Parts: sequence; C-alpha cells; structure tokens
Amino acid sequence: MAAPDPHRGHADPVQEQDEPATVQDFLLDPESPEAASAVNNEEALEKETRCGYGFVRFPWLQRFASKKAYVVIYGMIGCFQFALASYFVGTISTMEKRFQIPSTFSGVINSAWDFGAMFTNLSAAYLGRSSHKPRWVAWGTVLVGVSCYMRLIPHWLYGPGENALMLTKEFGTEFKPLNESDKTGPKLTLCGNNHLEFEDCDNASSGNISAFIFLAAHIVLGIGSSVYYTLGISYLDDNAKKNKAPVLLAITMCLRMVGPTMGYMLASYALEMYVDPLLTPVITPKDPRWVGAWWFGWFPFGTITLVLALFVAMFPRSLPRAAQRSAAAASAAGRTYNPQGKTKKSIADFKATISRLLKNRVLVCNNLSTICFVFGLIGQWTFMPKYMETQFHQSASTASLISGSVGLLCTAAGLMVSALLISKFKPNARVLAGWNVIAESLDCCGFLLITFIGCETFNLQGTPQSDGTLGLEVDCNSNCSCPDSLRYSPVCHTPSRTTFFSPCHAGCTDAEWGEGNSSLKIFSNCTCVPDGGPILNGPCAVDCSQAFMLFIIIQCVQRFLGATGKAGNTLIHFRCVDPEDKPVAIGLSEFLLCICSFIPGPIFFGYLIDMSCLVWGQTCGKPGNCWLYDVQKLRYLVNLPIVGCLFFGTLWDVGVWHYVKGVQLYDEDDEKASKKRSKGAVPEDRKVSYNTMALMTGSDHNISANEFRRKSFSS
Repeated sequence: MAAPDPHRGHADPVQEQDEPATVQDFLLDPESPEAASAVNNEEALEKETRCGYGFVRFPWLQRFASKKAYVVIYGMIGCFQFALASYFVGTISTMEKRFQIPSTFSGVINSAWDFGAMFTNLSAAYLGRSSHKPRWVAWGTVLVGVSCYMRLIPHWLYGPGENALMLTKEFGTEFKPLNESDKTGPKLTLCGNNHLEFEDCDNASSGNISAFIFLAAHIVLGIGSSVYYTLGISYLDDNAKKNKAPVLLAITMCLRMVGPTMGYMLASYALEMYVDPLLTPVITPKDPRWVGAWWFGWFPFGTITLVLALFVAMFPRSLPRAAQRSAAAASAAGRTYNPQGKTKKSIADFKATISRLLKNRVLVCNNLSTICFVFGLIGQWTFMPKYMETQFHQSASTASLISGSVGLLCTAAGLMVSALLISKFKPNARVLAGWNVIAESLDCCGFLLITFIGCETFNLQGTPQSDGTLGLEVDCNSNCSCPDSLRYSPVCHTPSRTTFFSPCHAGCTDAEWGEGNSSLKIFSNCTCVPDGGPILNGPCAVDCSQAFMLFIIIQCVQRFLGATGKAGNTLIHFRCVDPEDKPVAIGLSEFLLCICSFIPGPIFFGYLIDMSCLVWGQTCGKPGNCWLYDVQKLRYLVNLPIVGCLFFGTLWDVGVWHYVKGVQLYDEDDEKASKKRSKGAVPEDRKVSYNTMALMTGSDHNISANEFRRKSFSS
C-alpha cells in the first residue's frame, strides 16, 4: 500500500489503494536518510545513463539509450565482423593462387585471428567487466576496421601479379597472334621449348611478404573482435531481464547470421571480376587459373566498421531502465547506489574469480563440449568454399555464394524458433541441455553421411608417386622437357575425357585458334593421345549437380538443428555463473577456444587438405599452392575427424545435462510484483526519485540533482 503524503493531509488507506499511483507517491520524505541516499543515487544515476562521448552529449541522444537500439547496433557490428570473416574465407583460395600460399599457411593466417584474441580475452573481460563496456567494444571495433585496410596493402604494393597479367589481352603474350616471332609467344606451353629462362624469380618474395601482412592483419582483427564477444554480449545481458534475454540473444545472433551471407555474396561478386577490372581477361571465371578481385571488399568493410564504432561508443555505461532497477534497489535498502566501475581490481581477485569458474562443473563441461565442436567444425567453416571447388567442381564465385546463402534461412529459422519456444514455455535447464545432446548427435550423423557424398575428379594423366602426389612426366612426354615451374594450363582430350596439366604434358607441338572464338585454342600433334589430337584448352567437364544438391540439402538440415540449440546453450552458459563473474566466464571460454580450437583447428585441417594434394605448383624451385586434389582422400581426411570431434563433444554435453539440474534460467519475481501493483500497492523497488521515473518514461531526462531537491521539498 502506498504511504500517505504528509503534505496533503491524512487520507483514507482504502481510498489511497483505489487511486492510481502518481509521481508524488514515489517521492521520499526529503528530511529522511532515505531521501539523502536517493539524492546521491540520483547523481550517480544521471552520470551513469547519459549518452554521448566527450562533448557530444546532446539531449536527443537519450531516446536511443535502450535495449532495442543497442541490439541493432551490436548486431550490425557482429554482422560486419562475420561478413569480413566469411569474405576472407570466400576469397582465400583466390589469394592462394595469387600469392602462391599453401593451405597449411592459410590455416595459420586464419588462426592468427584467435592468436590475437587469446591475449586479450581474459584481460579485457576482467578489466572491462566493471568499466564502460560500450567504449571497450568501440575501440575494439576500430581495430577491426584498421585490419581491413591492412589487407589492401599487398594489392597496393604488388598489383594483380604477373601470372594474372599473362592471361589478359593487354599483357598476355600467350594469346597474341600465332605468327608473332616474340620468343615469349604461344610456344611457351608447347612440347620441346625451354621454359626455365622465362621464369621470373625477382618477385617471388612478394607472396611471402603478402602472407605475413595477412597474418598481421588477422592478429589485429583478433584483438579487436575479442572485446565484442566478451564485454559486448555481457552488456546486453546485464541490461535485459532474464525472461527477455533469450529473444534478445536470438535477435543479435540472427543479425550476425546475415553477415556470412553478405560476405560470401560480396566475395562471389568480387571474384566474378578480374583481379584488375580495367584489363580484359581471355579466360572465364570457370577456368581454374582465374584470379578474381579478392581485394574489392576490404575498403567498404573497414569504413562501415569505423562508423559503427562511433555509434556504439555513444551508449551509456548502463541503460536507463537497468540502472533504475539497480538504483531503486539501493534506495529501498537505504544505501548509496554503487554504479559499475567501482569494483576493486587485483591479481588476487582475478585468481579467485578464475578459481570459482574452474570449479563450476556445468561451465567446465559446457566449455569442453564447445571446444570439441568448434575444433571439428572450424575446418568446414574455414575451407567450405575450397571444399566445394574441389569436391563438386564449382567456381570460386559460386562456392562463395552457396556457402553464404545455403544455411542462412535455416540457421535464422532455427535460432528464432528455439528462442520463441524458450520464451513462451520456459523449459528448464535440463530440457535445454537434453535437446542439445539430441541435435548434436544428429549433426554428427549428418557429417558421417557427407563423408560418402562426392564427385569424380578430373582424369588427370600422370603416374602416382610414393608420397601420394601425381608425377606428370610419363613416357609419352619425357622428351618435352616440361619443367615443374610451368604454369597450370589444363587441356582436355574430349574422346577419352583425359585432362593434361598443360599442352606440354600432353606432348603437343602445334596450336591454333578456334574459328569464331578468339579464346579457344586447339592443340594438335600430341604424342600422349592415340589420334594425336585435337586437344582443347581447359579441363574436361564433370557433372556433379546431383551430388552437390544432396550435399546442400544435408547441410540445410544440419544448420537448422544446430541453430536450435544455440540459444539454450548460451542461456545455460550465462546463468550457471554468478552475475559478476559472467564477463570473465565468457572471456575464459573464448580463451580456451582460442588455445584449443580456433588456433590449432585451421592449421590442422589445412595440413590435412594439403595431404590430399596431387599436383603442387612450383615457383623458383619452391612449392606454392595446390592445383589438384585427390577428392576421395580429401573427403575422408576432412569429414572423419569432424565426426570424431562431434562425438566427443556430445559426450561432454551429456555431462552438462547431468550437472545442470537446479540452474535458474528465468525471472520468477515479475509476476509477484505485478500482482502487488494490481492491488494498488507501491512496491519498495519503485520508491525512486522523480528523475528515475523520468528515465523510465522517457521524459525530462536532463533534470539535475538540485532540481530533484527543489521538487521534493516544494511538494
């Protein structure tokens, strides 16, 4: 029941119960200790909830101090971080061709992201848990933008590359008229020519320098993005009610899921363009020698990311409604409101926090399960476009487009369906953990099935070697002096459906242009085919449409089932620890993932992919990128380790299900408070100052503490 106002005389308690509560009902006696505490709380609250940065603190910014605005900005930052990550994955095979980078080192580059994050996850989570979290996220986002600009440096320094220039009408001597007497003319790829004298080794180091620039950019990216995943999500959960957290988390996840599609689609668009759009290529994007404009997306990604960093920096230390709830609790207890940022930090406190987390069985089992799953899936996430290119003979642009779009709707549908069901039915922690076990078991079966879905490889002429590679020199071309450094220029003998690495390896001595088609070259007098030719440039076509469609369908089902467990798993992860330990728990999980999954995973799977290589490119006597893979061996080496990791991850999820009983996931006091209000009583947590009420209603945001005193005493 609301307390009678002494300035209006004595009122009938029953009558007071029937009257609606007014602002005066929430004002405390100005002479009481509670009023003095409320004044102090008001000053802290006003500073805590002001939007802006530096001198940019306009009053109209306060209307954006809400969970909805933060979810949008936070989700967009995550969206573009996912987009640039998928853009890198979508263009990684093209960068391997452009700079002669092996897949193993590509895995090292990808792991560098998490190598940078490893050093900042725990420290940033601990130092920033009681600081201004949006500012930490903003500075991290700035580093993400800087890393995007760093990736442009290799293109600025070295341009499109000599191999790409040789495949254009402007610079390609191989495609000039056949009667030219230039020694670098079309006979370069034919049998019997001296190829070594034309190999340019002056720029051979450009690939190594570029690879290390990409490595440094990924380290900077990891440092910046780690703050987003530790403090950014913690800020959202801190300012949301527990019952609303699943939906808000699902919305941010859905916004982030748009990022991979955006990145892959931009990669697809960029790779359809030649690496230098101002030149005229003589080959099509379906040719394995095609080098697309891999650099195209980095500038817009960097610019947009910096703009989003400015927006997120404007958010207050605490959102008004969340701060009001904390201030109300402090006022009701007659103590001064202690805003975030006043917690004492020390090495001893940090050790005590880590010790508490490591003794939490639910958290430990959940972390071990996540480590197993991420280690297994990181190979597919990193090399999915490359897997599609090699297994199903898709172009780089098509593989990037499918990688981004195939799972978006299924993943988003799984996230939203699970979040809505959790919010409506509020299943307990054991039910959510049990569903994770079921979904992940089905995911494991899906990868086991994918292991046996593939397509035939090119019937490349050659002799198997003891190291698993394919020797290209055979009896029919032994007199052609085809060097290992010869560029990959596949040709096809259509009647036998045999592909040769180059016209030289087919033993061809003559070439001519096809009629009416300036880009079609016909080779003849070839000693490695019974009829001597003709042989056409380009690999023999392989139809993989049915196998590719089955692969896509299985992937969609897997994405949906996997997404249905994410919201519940995240909720368990947040609720199984004390609120003050939550940022450090997230940071600890990210740290363990970096050490155990994100860093070694891409390197491990890159090494496995390289193990299935049949033909390596050579540059100045050193191996470069792989041109052709043993597709069956690649399927087994990639998918079977994934199945094993998912199996062990599922076992740890059984441990989560066993220990999670009793973990409280939702608010249970809201209904009781609502019943109190419906009876006309003013709960203790609503006896707050005038300015606190204004913050809740969105009016008079800029009232000062002095005005509060004047309004209180004049009432």
